[in-house]
Amino acid sequence: MHSRVVEEWLQLLREVHRKDPGRTVAVHCVAGLGRAPVLVAIALIELGMRYEDAVELIRQKRRGAINAKQLAYLEKYRPKSRLRLKNGHRGNACCLQ
Repeated sequence: MHSRVVEEWLQLLREVHRKDPGRTVAVHCVAGLGRAPVLVAIALIELGMRYEDAVELIRQKRRGAINAKQLAYLEKYRPKSRLRLKNGHRGNACCLQ
């Protein structure tokens, strides 16, 4: 995934949280198997979740999400800025539906 896309995604999440900490961010794509699950996994990793746990959680909600190439990308991904929430919570503030 292009680093600019990841940076724009993380910036969007920061801006949404700054404006309204309780706001939900929905991520959607046609099949839910491509970029959307990878971006969600990146957000979860940035919140402190291990990539394996992020992938497992996403696959529980969307079978077939994250192919081998995407998994390899997530395995090598290192958090860039750690998304931080005002109330001090991290990964436990996320919900996947």
